[in-house]
Amino acid sequence: MFLQISIITIFMKGAPRSAQFDDIYFSAENGLEETAHVFLRGNNLPAAWEGKPSFTIAETGFGTGLNFFSVWKLFEEHASADQTLDFISVEKYPLSPQEIKQALEPWQEFLGNRVDLFLAQYPLRIAGFHRVKLTPQITLTLIFDDINLAFPQLEANVDCWFLDGFTPAKNPDMWSDIVFREMARLSAAGASYATFTAAGDVRRALASAGFSVQKQKGFGHKRDMIAGRYDGQEKPSKQPLKKGARIAIIGGGLAGTSCAYVLKQYGYDPVIYEAADTLASGASGNTLGLYNPRFSKLRDNLSDFFAPAYAQFIRTVKQMGDAVNYVPCGALHLMNDPDKETRYRAMAKNWLWHENHIAVLSSAQASEIAGIKIDYDALYLPDSGSVSPQKLCEFYARDIEVHFNSEIDDLSKFTEDAIILTCGPAIKDFDFLSWLPLDAVRGQVTKITSTENTKNLKCNLHYGGYISKAYEGSHMIGATFEKWVRHTEVTEENHQDNVMNLKKNVAIFQNEDFEITAGRAGMRAATNDRFPVVGAVPEHDNMFISAAFGSHGLVGSVMAAHYLADLLRSGPFCLPIETSNALIPKRFLDRAKKKGSHRAQPC
Repeated sequence: MFLQISIITIFMKGAPRSAQFDDIYFSAENGLEETAHVFLRGNNLPAAWEGKPSFTIAETGFGTGLNFFSVWKLFEEHASADQTLDFISVEKYPLSPQEIKQALEPWQEFLGNRVDLFLAQYPLRIAGFHRVKLTPQITLTLIFDDINLAFPQLEANVDCWFLDGFTPAKNPDMWSDIVFREMARLSAAGASYATFTAAGDVRRALASAGFSVQKQKGFGHKRDMIAGRYDGQEKPSKQPLKKGARIAIIGGGLAGTSCAYVLKQYGYDPVIYEAADTLASGASGNTLGLYNPRFSKLRDNLSDFFAPAYAQFIRTVKQMGDAVNYVPCGALHLMNDPDKETRYRAMAKNWLWHENHIAVLSSAQASEIAGIKIDYDALYLPDSGSVSPQKLCEFYARDIEVHFNSEIDDLSKFTEDAIILTCGPAIKDFDFLSWLPLDAVRGQVTKITSTENTKNLKCNLHYGGYISKAYEGSHMIGATFEKWVRHTEVTEENHQDNVMNLKKNVAIFQNEDFEITAGRAGMRAATNDRFPVVGAVPEHDNMFISAAFGSHGLVGSVMAAHYLADLLRSGPFCLPIETSNALIPKRFLDRAKKKGSHRAQPC
């Protein structure tokens, strides 16, 4: 549970020290000059990125972020406006925002507002790949994990390496054969590296992996450092879609509008085509939606998508605030049956989240958090909350070209450079995608007026259904789950189902006479393997899908949008390789082929 270990840093003469490794994060003499000497000049920056539309740097050990902030500043000062920088860094023991800010305090004036911009989007300290889009030019992929697990899951084409783990003798895992082998796999031809150490084991491992090794003058009291280049051949890579390319997005719900919002950040020109006369006309049109990751007992491909997606979503909506009715009130997930108790306790242990972001609570502790009596132990996610999906779609689509009343039956008519299908279950209406096993699942939510009891609720409650904290005198409760129903008319029967589910699981509300004021039903897309469908459409160039998030469209759609942006720009992936392979549409064809079936074939 490495992310749950509290990392204590001791500040002496401006140099933070890791209690985990008994080593400093940077030189006490002058950390900033050490970064410039070892990593910037050691890799011939900024000259190395001259004439390159994009440049990728990978780092072993984010620490305080000093290397990253230094190269960010250098890039903005020396790169042309149309160049972009991808920075990838792995950190097993992420510091808190306060520790980072304190460590970098001596260079606040030099670094400008970059540290504050970053800390405003600092990921939750939970294991996984975290994509932070800081400016149109600067993209950070910050991976909270063991580097020996993370690097084999990374897909990138690295131009430059900062080898900045703690001293090899004190932290040998950062200098393993796995790390050097993966460096070779990920390096572009001629990729450079630099590191403060000149240890013999490191020199020999780099040479064995295909890198040249030259000793150079070290920084400060260190006599030597080493630098060099990758001597391997150029690897084949897909040509990126140039910035400014037009992207047709079919569907104006959460999946489609989030794609438009994210693609615009990467410099593309998205266009939304929506069959109805408004955005969020389907399942995305609820006035209030609760956001959580999708739970699983173990850390697996499903959690490695939904957990970082949850963190990504929080960073996204936190910047929007009241414009999307963002209410970060926390959520309690009740252990109201043996399966949930087993799953939630295992999840809290296995997902590798810092203790600030997850807790298993007794019923008494849960009652204190909730503000009402809770009869079950609970899993507590303090960062969870609610937003308005409808307002979120509208925010995503600000400044985006939208064509309403556009029922699309022939994709060959589009002249855009790429097409992304985000129209949920309707994706199967295209004949060449009829093989996709997308199910339409009807869900109805119910709006009730707050009562003297319910208004005391201080967070969202989940129990196999849910009730939101009061917002403007009302709660949202829900939601039904009906795979066998095909209409979206609101029914009294479903309202009563939602009410009875609440009363059954929250005893203090058993005798309430709830006033039902509104409701809404919609159709969500889901798959039989519970994974979304995100990625390229087989045998159709520059055509992609983002769909089947089930009841987790709020969090899943944003991460999916960043991943699709990576596919378009051929940039580093914001998802582990195994997770992205578990999402792609082609997985269903591969499974059918293994079973010897000829029924599932793309047209």
